Amino acid sequence: MKRNTPLVTLLAGAALGVILLISSMLADPSGTPVSYSAAAASSSAAPSSAAPAESSAAPESSPASSAVASSPAPSYSSAAPAESSAEPAESSAAVSAPAAAPSPEPTRTTPTRANYAGRVGGGGGSVAVSVHGDKAIAYVCNGSTVEGWMRGKVQGSKLVLTGKNKAHLTASYHSGTVTGDVEAHGTDYSFSVKSVNKSVNKSSGLYQATAVVQGKTIKAGWIVLDDGTQIGSIETDESAENAVTAPKLDVATMTARVGNVVLHAVPVSGVTGTGF
Repeated sequence: MKRNTPLVTLLAGAALGVILLISSMLADPSGTPVSYSAAAASSSAAPSSAAPAESSAAPESSPASSAVASSPAPSYSSAAPAESSAEPAESSAAVSAPAAAPSPEPTRTTPTRANYAGRVGGGGGSVAVSVHGDKAIAYVCNGSTVEGWMRGKVQGSKLVLTGKNKAHLTASYHSGTVTGDVEAHGTDYSFSVKSVNKSVNKSSGLYQATAVVQGKTIKAGWIVLDDGTQIGSIETDESAENAVTAPKLDVATMTARVGNVVLHAVPVSGVTGTGF
């Protein structure tokens, strides 16, 4: 019996150790190693899950942000051209506004083909005006030293004509009458004359003739009125500074004689255009 006691004691101690080990394992199944493993797993899982989350968030936010950034960008860029295109439009309107508002041309009321003749105010001479298209010719004379030829254009109902030695005529047309002022050789006349009446006198109107006399070119002018009265002067040289009385014009032959020189007259007519 005494020989078996140590063996029994050893077996009992071994059994007690096994029981304690099993109890310990049953009390904490995961154990420390499992805790560390779980911690390590959660630690490793956190970075890996966080990293993908962050990296996946980055790609998601990147497209979103690029979409946000790129979407307004075209909007802003399209707005910018719209504003800039509006500015040139306003600028263009500002530049073209003056060009779009020029003074309108005067409305023409003067006939395009007509002849007018009559005495100046006071009866000291006669004046004749012929209009052909937009051109006009006038002649004034007192039958001796005062005379002048003038040319110009029709401006609406106005006539503004000029000639040598500061001769000028300004007139307006109204109801078949030309009214204005004319000056030649420093003498000013007012006048109001009507159109010539060929049915009363087929020779009425304005005539001119040129010739070379003693090496000088002379120019004669005659105004024949409806009642047959005629008055004329001759410029004795091309400067038209001096004038003398013209010989009577033979309206049948359209000639006049100065000494041995025969002047051949031609009409200045706005109706036919001769003399223009």
